[in-house]
Amino acid sequence: MNPIRGRSLLLGAVLIFLIALPVFAQPVFAESGHRKIEGKGTLFAAGAGIDVLKGDASVKIVAKGVGLVWIRGAEIISVHGDGIKTEYRGGTLYMGWRGRIEASGSQLEVRIEGALIEFLASGSGRAFLEGRGIYRISGATGDWPAIVHYQLG
Repeated sequence: MNPIRGRSLLLGAVLIFLIALPVFAQPVFAESGHRKIEGKGTLFAAGAGIDVLKGDASVKIVAKGVGLVWIRGAEIISVHGDGIKTEYRGGTLYMGWRGRIEASGSQLEVRIEGALIEFLASGSGRAFLEGRGIYRISGATGDWPAIVHYQLG
């Protein structure tokens, strides 16, 4: 298959998935049934699922080529690696990215979807962790799903 055609098909499939996703992802934003955790310091999370971060924050993402990273409201963004990058819904979408993505902003929104999610978040904000994984903050470790409120310690 032509590499350009393959990338176009992948991009089309991902965009269709993203358009349909908000209908299926409503539980991510529902707070009932999620443990609510307060913590100071840096939040570390790793796992598989959907993570949404919002706040006056900085995030460092290790992207392993499986999934999507969407960022909006970044005042500073630094990207190292390889994958597909496109503008989507007022933000930047990285698909199949292998490498590091770092972003910070006073009204930062980040959505990470995939099987190999790993990130560090600092500043102050809220993280919705849906799926299966672990998080660490303030010396405590827990499992997803969870809603974590984090702030500088």
